[in-house]
Amino acid sequence: MLLLVIAPLDAQESLSRHAERLTPKRIENLREVADSILWSFTPEQNAGIFYQSFNKIIPASLPYIFDGLNPLFEHFLFSKNIDLSRRVQSSTSTPITSPTVPQVPDAPLDPLLPREGDILNLNILSQISFFIKGNNLFRRLRPLYLGADAGFSLGSIEQKVFNWRAPSILLVSGTRLSSAPEGTRERSFADALPPKRFPDGASGNNTRGRVIFGAYIDVPWKHTYKEAIGGSEMLLFQLNPLHEVFQASTLSRDYLTFTKTGIGLGCPPPRPRNSSGMSSHTALGPVSLMLESSLEFGVFTHDSTGGGSFHTSQSRKGDWQDRFQIEHLEIWGYGGDGEAERQRAAWAFEEREAEARRSVKMGRDKEADRALLEMAGLVGNHSASGGSMG
Repeated sequence: MLLLVIAPLDAQESLSRHAERLTPKRIENLREVADSILWSFTPEQNAGIFYQSFNKIIPASLPYIFDGLNPLFEHFLFSKNIDLSRRVQSSTSTPITSPTVPQVPDAPLDPLLPREGDILNLNILSQISFFIKGNNLFRRLRPLYLGADAGFSLGSIEQKVFNWRAPSILLVSGTRLSSAPEGTRERSFADALPPKRFPDGASGNNTRGRVIFGAYIDVPWKHTYKEAIGGSEMLLFQLNPLHEVFQASTLSRDYLTFTKTGIGLGCPPPRPRNSSGMSSHTALGPVSLMLESSLEFGVFTHDSTGGGSFHTSQSRKGDWQDRFQIEHLEIWGYGGDGEAERQRAAWAFEEREAEARRSVKMGRDKEADRALLEMAGLVGNHSASGGSMG
């Protein structure tokens, strides 16, 4: 828990700034996040942390977990209360009084997050900083799309996220579905997927069936048709009930797809409908996350045989699949006001181009334009009979 609290600490920052995080409600959530991290070392039964699992999990899923200790030790070793310029006085010498230096208040800093989401709060942000460098996260993220505010639709995501030219982070949370679909919508979702062959993933101490998955996306969002987008720095990860990061692989480059059928991470682009007219099952990658088109349901798949766009688990060797009902969906973008202004400018340009395509530029002389249309036979009275050629 200490590592989560000090993760955003800066060497020149006062420790008291983080006291507000230690409220009873935040501590409860902090304990849940810490529990997810601990279970990543022994996912089947949490009997403790052993060297073999520690040596394997830290580089793969928690490479920056100890970064917060550096500024913390600087605070201990170079305390502001220690005056190294003061010499030790003997008992007989007259003490030298130094002028009192007024305390300068700490300069105000921007908040770690401009606002908290339903998924991303300060504790989850610290958890993510354990595998994405904190200087790329703290005070660098802004909400692009929050499902609770913008509505759960692919169109809303397009309006909020497209034309953002910097990397982004997708987060989705939900509750695992039961093995037998309940209701028409669940059955439709199950019918669109291949038959479930794998059991649910490990639950840790989570008895509510809650899951959180996410992805670091290193390219701007756009519609994908025949090919997926994304690069080798893409990450797929799980934050709850276990913490694990799945690095990008080069065996396949189906990193991200955004189509009318939904959002796929590690899934091949959708296949065209069969010639017989029967719909085919949604294609899922060996290690993949898929959110269907209504953003009501999602599925995370881990096939230990691998061979897909993301590497298999470093801590769990088995196969599993989590089908879940989406409760919250968020996309956060890297960058500041400059990036937001560039996004607005890009949308304004596209709107002007679309308006230009919608309107037919006929010129300023309406009478001449009408005469041209009449000559082409597009307007005018064409029912009169023709004259005699004598």
